[in-house]
Amino acid sequence: MNKVKIGIITNGTNVDKYTYSLAKRLKNNKKNFDFNHFISIPREDKSYKKNKVLKKFFFKIIIFFENLILKFSKNHNNHLNKFNIKKIVKKEIKIKNLKKNKLKISDDYNIKKEKFDILIRSCSNILNNDFFKVSKFGIISFHHGDYKKFRGSPAGFWEVLYQEKNTGFMIQILKPNLDYGKIILEGFFQTKSFFLLNQAELYEKSNFYLEKVLLDFSKKRKFFFLKKKKKGKIYEIPKIINQIKYTCQTIKNLTKKLFINNYNFKLALFNLNMKPLIIENDRKKFLADPFLCENKNKIYCFAEEYDYEKKRGHIACIDLNKKKLEKKIVLKEKFHLSFPFIFKFKNNYYMCPESSEVSEIRLYKSINFPFKWKFYKTIIKDMNSVDNIIFKKNNLWWLFTNIDRSNCKDYGHDLSIFYSEDGPLTNKWKTHPQNPIKINSLESRNAGIIFDKKKFIRVSQAQGFDNYGENINFHQIRSLTKKNYEEKLFRNKNYLRIKKKLNNANIHHYSSTKKNIIVDFK
Repeated sequence: MNKVKIGIITNGTNVDKYTYSLAKRLKNNKKNFDFNHFISIPREDKSYKKNKVLKKFFFKIIIFFENLILKFSKNHNNHLNKFNIKKIVKKEIKIKNLKKNKLKISDDYNIKKEKFDILIRSCSNILNNDFFKVSKFGIISFHHGDYKKFRGSPAGFWEVLYQEKNTGFMIQILKPNLDYGKIILEGFFQTKSFFLLNQAELYEKSNFYLEKVLLDFSKKRKFFFLKKKKKGKIYEIPKIINQIKYTCQTIKNLTKKLFINNYNFKLALFNLNMKPLIIENDRKKFLADPFLCENKNKIYCFAEEYDYEKKRGHIACIDLNKKKLEKKIVLKEKFHLSFPFIFKFKNNYYMCPESSEVSEIRLYKSINFPFKWKFYKTIIKDMNSVDNIIFKKNNLWWLFTNIDRSNCKDYGHDLSIFYSEDGPLTNKWKTHPQNPIKINSLESRNAGIIFDKKKFIRVSQAQGFDNYGENINFHQIRSLTKKNYEEKLFRNKNYLRIKKKLNNANIHHYSSTKKNIIVDFK
């Protein structure tokens, strides 16, 4: 297999953190990529009119203070830092000539002789036609923002100002004009509480998917393009009035975060008549991620119980068969546990709780159902994922999970599927070719599964603006094979009734049997 020859177009040797990180990964992947050059071009001169200087100045003040906040962040304290790309790739092709503010390939270096397969645009310039003759398969570029709403800049700002639930991105092959190009991939992440944090997470998370696009291309030597939708208006540095509005709004939001606990869930159990039973939390604890399980005509609820003092969760079981509910801790580790999904295999019960803190997907076996469990085995190692669901369909076992591919500790947008031909207890799970199945914070994260006769219904979380677990969706699985996955969104009438009973509270998990439904809510 021929390696893909890649070049990165930059504004000089000092590049942003995300270009540097991508370059490092491309350089280390010698099996798939031939990456030995970067093309350095002078930054385009963007002279601002007098009426733009003032708003640019005030916007720099916003960036300064928000960057101070990011300095206390583990993942994003170097968001605005610059890094020398020559530490990774030594060969620099320097372009010097400018013509009417447009770039012209220098005559003293025949760049075409390098025969690049792909160029990656990581500069601020609008590229002229000369560049589109240099690489065989074109120039690949990010657009950070949902192109159907927000085109232009600053990336990640307008979504926070308008309190959008998600912030989009797309990866495209550029056209030799200002219009957006052919779209290869798009995705959506939850919008965070302030601009610079939202931008940092947007850049960090989307960076992985560019690497994935390049890896997919290296195997097939072909891009597959998505259908375009209507494009939105172009934005630029916000007017001063919008900056004032944003600042007041952000101070208010950040102040709320200091005093309001956004994760204080409770459980609500409903019978067929939709009569609710609220299961109260113990002091300094909360219950979430409930799963109903029937055994020998008795019904039990397994749930995460989070301990505020220990700052981690364990698994509790609630016996729902008595007038006075009995709750016991059934599984505790030195690391956080939640989402206690339970399945049956060869007359034994197994639990697959979330154990992302140790980067493993683990199984626990019931020794004496429902209150006694012990560790059985790790089925996938070195995977940072949560909310695992395991079930059998079409003579295969399936594992649905939500992976954090960026180390941002955000599992809300990436749905991935694995399958096994050797049963659910194996460690030989195969990745689905469509992975990630979805990149969308409104539909990706698992919130339960419903087995309704022959129907399989995946329940998903919908994240809100800086609000984890704002709502849930229901998707009927229409196709699930080794090569294809399709699901269709539909309305669940019981859920709408439950929302009404709970005064439209935030709900982020759903589990049901023939006679009962349980949810968690804030």
